Amino acid sequence: MSLTESFFHYLPITDSDMRLGFYVTGGGWGVVAPGSEYPPQQHPGVYQFSWGAGRELPEFQIQFIAEGRGEFESTPTGRVSIEPNTLFLLFPGVWHRYRPVRNVGWTERWISIHGEFMHRLVESGSISPSNALIQLKSDQREALLQTFDRLLGRIHQDPTRHTSAVCANSLELLSVALEMLPKKGEKINDARSGRAAAVTDPIVNRALDIIWTRSDRPLSVNQLVASLPTTRRTIERKFMSTLGHTVLDEINQCRLLRAKRMLTETNLSIKSVAYLAGFGGQERFRRLMIAEEGCPPGEYRDRYRAGTTGKS
Repeated sequence: MSLTESFFHYLPITDSDMRLGFYVTGGGWGVVAPGSEYPPQQHPGVYQFSWGAGRELPEFQIQFIAEGRGEFESTPTGRVSIEPNTLFLLFPGVWHRYRPVRNVGWTERWISIHGEFMHRLVESGSISPSNALIQLKSDQREALLQTFDRLLGRIHQDPTRHTSAVCANSLELLSVALEMLPKKGEKINDARSGRAAAVTDPIVNRALDIIWTRSDRPLSVNQLVASLPTTRRTIERKFMSTLGHTVLDEINQCRLLRAKRMLTETNLSIKSVAYLAGFGGQERFRRLMIAEEGCPPGEYRDRYRAGTTGKS
């Protein structure tokens, strides 16, 4: 894939995708020009952060800085420098922050991944938040770039499906990264819907991309329609014929799945989860959780953690 314009996409994920044990929630590529503000204020709230506050993610991320310089800091690593060709892995619930040198900038590639498989890697010691950065050699760089760009090309071509090909490419990228990352005990180098068939309608595809990438912010059906070359009646008809549900159903499902990941993978308050997932308030979030899961958010979190703790 020839990367010429910055992009990012957040993919539709369903409960069935999550049950597979490994899934991809998003990916992107971008050039941060010298003097630019970082990070850009465009991502869903759970992914957005400031250098002053840092953040904790509800999932794992693989990041690669191909050009430029900057700095990274997390609770386990302390502050370390980022030089060209630095690969680093981010972990759910681990505080971190990173940024380019302002007058230098950088080029970044990233994917967000999650699932039981990733947690097994942590439990086995294959990956660790304290050994999560490495500066690659030139021959390692080319192998990683080819794999990364193939994956990002698939995501960018079809950002409205969580496909088996995207999963396979992500596992390939993970395997390449695992070969390069420091092993346990080594020092850090300081240097949506899981749709089975493609959605061919370009307007529906555009609508899905907007929903899964921007629905953490206020987004009504009418606001969505205003961004599309169509009418509300037409897009609702297209959604029903293509997906079998309404536009509002898709928005609610996107927010619910994002919220459930935060409930199970972070210690954020229910209020914060509701806000970051895109709900206007806690009460709407609570009503939808009861309708979808049969229990309010707090009980859902307790059930999940009790079940996880009880696993052998």
